[in-house]
Amino acid sequence: MPNKPLSKEKERFIEQLGERGLIETIVTKFNANVNRQIVTVGAGEDDCAVIDVDSARGGRKYLVVTTDTVQESTHLPKGISPFQIGWTAAAVNLSDIAAMGAHPFAFTVAMGIPAHTETSFMEEVVEGIEKCASAYHTAVVGGDVTRSKEVILTGTCFGFADRPVRRAGAEIGDLVCVTGSLGNAALGMNLIKRDREIKVPMKVEEIAKKALFQPLPRIQEGIALADSGLVTSMIDISDGLALSLAELAKSSGVGFEIYEDKVPVLSEELRTAETFDLSSIGVERRALAFYGGDYELLFTIDIDANGLKRISETINMSVIGKVTPHEAGIYFKKGEEKEKIELVGYQHF
Repeated sequence: MPNKPLSKEKERFIEQLGERGLIETIVTKFNANVNRQIVTVGAGEDDCAVIDVDSARGGRKYLVVTTDTVQESTHLPKGISPFQIGWTAAAVNLSDIAAMGAHPFAFTVAMGIPAHTETSFMEEVVEGIEKCASAYHTAVVGGDVTRSKEVILTGTCFGFADRPVRRAGAEIGDLVCVTGSLGNAALGMNLIKRDREIKVPMKVEEIAKKALFQPLPRIQEGIALADSGLVTSMIDISDGLALSLAELAKSSGVGFEIYEDKVPVLSEELRTAETFDLSSIGVERRALAFYGGDYELLFTIDIDANGLKRISETINMSVIGKVTPHEAGIYFKKGEEKEKIELVGYQHF
């Protein structure tokens, strides 16, 4: 993964730069767009970053913190670019911040890098991290670099929230909802794993793989949902809808009744791309929606017709079920029939 074919010009490797040279290269990129009213001492400028907490807080009460790792052997699919590796390292952390309904403001990243990695590869990774973070008004304020056998990026993201939304809080009778659409990234993974079996239009492949390689954390949606005061629980769906339902059920002590035909499968852009028909490639809608990973939000809301209308006018969302008693479990409802949902998805172990 770290090495690309050499061009006619001799490529440099990070072991030639040395640790100080590598750090200098990285922090120059990270400090380029820093808001000095908030970050008074930025990445690499001293032993620690210095942040004006009052400016970053913006009057919000709670600090939320998350850490997530992207590792070459377990997280990075075939075909992902160095830029997209960096983007993903930031996006996975930002998505957790979104799930709390918080405003992100600072990000740190510890990088494990093989010594024989091309400097151009590392520069593109750093650019991906910075572009994703800055797209969500988040400053990269520091981190660490160390030698490793493979590329490992561990990010930590900080945010502030007025009313952080937790996984615990769903009540019986609440509506179950998701933002956006599900399955784009899962389709991208299917295309990579079965590239000799599945043939789709070029536009379809491009959209699906970008959803997988360059996910978009739902920061604004998370903030709007939290600010509405109607959301009772929330989680991001990066490990798949089925597992995310299980996590909410466990934390809130409830069950879920899900209407499979209400789950939005694939984005409109993908569904209409060159008259693409999912059934033509032998991939099941259920597998894409429930067992792939998307950076959308799964949430429950207090059943309030006016409140639901207000939220749906500002956020692309779908109602896919309702909260039931814990002993009912998690199941699909079709007419009078119930079918237990298989609770599988992405897990490290």
